[in-house]
Amino acid sequence: MNIERRFLSLPDGKQVHFRMAGRGPAMILMHPSPISSEALLPAMSVFSKQFTCIALDTPGYGLSDDSVTEKEDLWGYADAVVHVLDAFKLESAVIYGAATGAQIGTQFARRFPKRTRLLMLDGAGHFTDEERDTFSNGYFVDLTPRRDGTHLLAAWDSSRHLSVFFPWMSSRLEDRIQSGPAPINSVQDHVNDMLRAGPDYRIAYWEAMKVEKHSNTAQVEVPTLLSLNAGSMMRPHTEALIAMGLPDNFTIVHSTPQTRYQALLEAAANYTNDPACPPPPPQTNTEPTVQNAMVNVPGGQLRARLCLEGEGLPLVAIHDPAGSSHLVEPIFNPYLGRRPVIAFDNPGNGESDSVIDTLNSETYAQVLNAALDELGFDAVDVLGRYSGGPVAMEMSFQRPERVKHIVQAGVSFYEGEEQASLIENYTPSVAPRWDGSHLMTAWSIMRDQSLYWPWFNQTKDGIIWQDGAIDVALTDLRTRELLKCGDRYQDAYNAMWRYPMREKLPRLTVPCLLCHPTWEPVGYTTALAQAVDPRCKSAELAPSMADWHTDLDAFFDTP
Repeated sequence: MNIERRFLSLPDGKQVHFRMAGRGPAMILMHPSPISSEALLPAMSVFSKQFTCIALDTPGYGLSDDSVTEKEDLWGYADAVVHVLDAFKLESAVIYGAATGAQIGTQFARRFPKRTRLLMLDGAGHFTDEERDTFSNGYFVDLTPRRDGTHLLAAWDSSRHLSVFFPWMSSRLEDRIQSGPAPINSVQDHVNDMLRAGPDYRIAYWEAMKVEKHSNTAQVEVPTLLSLNAGSMMRPHTEALIAMGLPDNFTIVHSTPQTRYQALLEAAANYTNDPACPPPPPQTNTEPTVQNAMVNVPGGQLRARLCLEGEGLPLVAIHDPAGSSHLVEPIFNPYLGRRPVIAFDNPGNGESDSVIDTLNSETYAQVLNAALDELGFDAVDVLGRYSGGPVAMEMSFQRPERVKHIVQAGVSFYEGEEQASLIENYTPSVAPRWDGSHLMTAWSIMRDQSLYWPWFNQTKDGIIWQDGAIDVALTDLRTRELLKCGDRYQDAYNAMWRYPMREKLPRLTVPCLLCHPTWEPVGYTTALAQAVDPRCKSAELAPSMADWHTDLDAFFDTP
């Protein structure tokens, strides 16, 4: 199955992220909360045999912006689906929803029956008022980032116990699920999705629970397939819904966990002769704002944060290890509308596919050059933060006609005992552990990176003298990005530590600025690198990345 990820730009400037696969009539797929369309890949692998599957990230989840104002009873989420149909120029579509997605599909079919070719409900049922009261008391945890990182443990506890009790916070024997806990990597994936959705992860989740009742579902008048999965923890609730009586337009589809999608596909056979789904609309944005895009490269796709409005050469910003394009946005925000700006999530980082087997500066550069080929840019300036500097250099070596200027903001120049110590101590494992303790390891690393250099040198000599050093929101973002990388972050950092700057810097044939902000503890590497290649310019930048553009402009204007 060939899956392509895309973004749909809405008239208000917000974006919807979706996955698309298959050929044939259009099927819109919607996922459970609080996760994303990635959870729908098994369904897409089956449904794409007969349908063009368009699996949405619900607004506010995954990579979709929160574009919904009318959240009560999910009506605004139903309206968001209409925007997708309109963008594809679809009169109607088959609507598939699982759990929360099933309730959004129900509300969509009620409000827009003429645009619902067929409704497919998976993991839908009936909850009593008493059961809803239970869910309202303790089911949703507070994910507001906290200085001590304990919000991460709250996410882990609830995610792990989703496969132990239903509802997860119960300890009653009758609520025990008859299986072992979910695989540890699956728990981590669920945690990642919760943290990405943030403190508002509960909104669509809770609104779905509020409308998941017979009196609401029975008002659907379009042809509807209701999955009754013998192995689902939702089975008692689905059986309760059926027992209360449903209209003749409902068909019950019996299945097991192994056959649930195939059974639904076979039941939908009468709806596979509609016209084929048109191609996705082009992504448009004529405002000077940063938007997401997925860029095809060999083996997968990279997520880019970009704004292509403005004149002159595009500025490409490359983030540091275990980060994402969000971390360099403060650098290029002053350029929005003045010149094109592009920041990719490096392969295996952020939201980009892991398309590299061996991580090093050269292979990163190959993929980023391929992404610029796809975007059609023959000439660019490149700014690299920490490990991004060596990547920028390798991009220049591989495509000398493309890279016109290089900025290395935080120079990767490490040798001898310092290099050996960094390799040995800087990147302890953050692989998921059953008790969630890896979360506190990840949080502590990212917090202490702003307090000490290196972070493990927690002595007076290691202090970073910076005001406001503990930025909880930034630490939370950095930790989330680290957890998505997992232990591959070790290879990403080691590529930076091991880069032979002394050998390679003199090979550059383009102007290079070596620089660092005033507070940065590794500023000494700027002097080391300039001593190796006096042709390079050097600068001490303002403390805030948002103020760097003045010094950068002066450099970019040099021939």
